[in-house]
Amino acid sequence: MKKLTLLFVAVACLCSKVANAQDGKGSINFVPYVGVNYSDFSGDSQEFFYGTSGKVNFMAGARFEFQITTKSAIIADLNYRRLGATTENHPIIVASGFDNSYIREGGIYNPYENLSFEDLKKLVSESGTYGIITNTTKITLDYISLGAQFKQNIVSGLSARIGVEGSLGFAKRYYHYYYCAKPDENGELPESEGGDNEDIDDVLKKFNVAVPLGLTYEFNNFNVNATYHLPLMKCAKDGDYYLRNQAFDLTIGYRLPLRKR
Repeated sequence: MKKLTLLFVAVACLCSKVANAQDGKGSINFVPYVGVNYSDFSGDSQEFFYGTSGKVNFMAGARFEFQITTKSAIIADLNYRRLGATTENHPIIVASGFDNSYIREGGIYNPYENLSFEDLKKLVSESGTYGIITNTTKITLDYISLGAQFKQNIVSGLSARIGVEGSLGFAKRYYHYYYCAKPDENGELPESEGGDNEDIDDVLKKFNVAVPLGLTYEFNNFNVNATYHLPLMKCAKDGDYYLRNQAFDLTIGYRLPLRKR
C-alpha cells in the first residue's frame, strides 16, 4: 500500500510538472489549430429571416504567443471562421396571387409557415399557376479574423484569454427549393428540387468587431481552446431591426517553439 501511494504521488508530481511547464520571458511560440464553431444570430432574426437556428461549422487558424512573463503572454491571432445560421420549416411560395408575408405587431408574419409541403403543393395546384416553395435557407458568413489577446495562467495548465478582433468577410444565402409547374393535362403537378446561392452583402455587413473571451488548457505542447466571441457591432441593421453574430468555438492546437528562454 505504501509503495502504491508513493507511485501515485510520483505520477501526480510528474503530471503537475508537465502541466506547469512555462516558457521564460521573451519566448515565442507558434500555435496552429483547427476546430469547430457554433453560431447563430441574436436580435431581430424573425424580421430578417423568419427566425433562425444555430449551425456548426469548421474553422482553422494560427497564433503567435509572445511571453512577457513566465505566466502571461501577448497573442497575435489569425483565423478563418465560417459562421451563420439556418432557417427551417419556414416555407414561402413565390407565385402570382400569393401574399407571402405582412407586417403585424411583433414582426413579420409568414402565413404558410405551419403548412406541410403537401399542403403547399395543393395551394399551388389549385391556383392554376406555378410556384417555387422554399423550406430551408442557410445563411453563411465566411470571415477572416485578425486579433490580439492577453493570456494569463490561472492554475496548473489552465489559462484565460481576453482581447479584441476584427473580422472581414462576405455572406451568402442558400435556398433549398422545390419548383412546381402548372398542372399537366392529367392534373398532375410536375415538380423538381434544387438549390440556389445568393450574395447578401447588402444585408449583412462585411466588417465586424468582437471581444474573444476564452480558456486554454495545455498539456505536452497540445492545447484545447474554448472561446466565446462577444459581438461589439451589429452585423445587420434595417431601421430599428438589427442582428448580431453569436459564436462559440472549440479548437485543438499544437505549440511549436520559435524561441525559448
